Amino acid sequence: MTSEVLLYINSHLDSKITLETLADVTGYSPFHLQKKLSADLGTSLGKYIQEQRLHTAAYFLALTQLPVHEIKYLVGFEDDSSFGRAFKKLYEVSPLQYRKSKKHQQTFPVQTFKYISAKGVINSTSPKAARVFASRGDYFSEDIFAIWKDVSEYIRSINKSPGDFHHYAILHECPHLTGNRDSRYDAAIVPIGFELPEDPYLEARVLDGRYVRYDFCCQVSDYETVSSEVNNTLVQQTNIQHRHGVSYFKFDTMPDYRDPDNLFINWYLPIE
Repeated sequence: MTSEVLLYINSHLDSKITLETLADVTGYSPFHLQKKLSADLGTSLGKYIQEQRLHTAAYFLALTQLPVHEIKYLVGFEDDSSFGRAFKKLYEVSPLQYRKSKKHQQTFPVQTFKYISAKGVINSTSPKAARVFASRGDYFSEDIFAIWKDVSEYIRSINKSPGDFHHYAILHECPHLTGNRDSRYDAAIVPIGFELPEDPYLEARVLDGRYVRYDFCCQVSDYETVSSEVNNTLVQQTNIQHRHGVSYFKFDTMPDYRDPDNLFINWYLPIE
């Protein structure tokens, strides 16, 4: 029961978590659940949740390029002041100081995290024109990121920088359903505020239709587990019907093919 609750907490850090909600998840009474969790965790439930939010924030600060003002929402804080006070109380420095100071990161080492937001967000946006770079491989291996070397070289060749684009992976198959570890994978870049020369053989349209978005951040070695958990979450949401089609990873920054771990990803799954 405790592991079930902890899994729920860790996938809902961006949401309000109440004892009543956790009781509904487990089927236990709030009183019994609180008593059981306090004994198993060795601390109060409220303190555990607060520390998980802050440890996750430290992970984002140290290992991603996410802005501080976005991180606070991802871990369940509504404003900068409450986030800053809580973080400094536990880590002794402000979030920005922690990000800049390797000394503090060594004093308070980053814990290994597998961040998932199970709060699916429905998106219906206009499709975007993208330049694509086709490849095949294992979605759950670092080798799949080799195509981003080609992307990097292309961006340099047109005198642009990674910050001039949004970066996507187009996932054409679902290995969990097909059992195939050699799948089509396209890297795609969408220019921000300008258009690339037309090339019908290298163009695609991304996010054409309705999608539900789940966010996650972890090491590539955890992708298989994370994708299973997200798919299970989608199946349990009776108000959402999955449809056939490609899905998309939108990366917070262009993947580094040499070290692709800890990218913050918006995963868009097609729905009716």
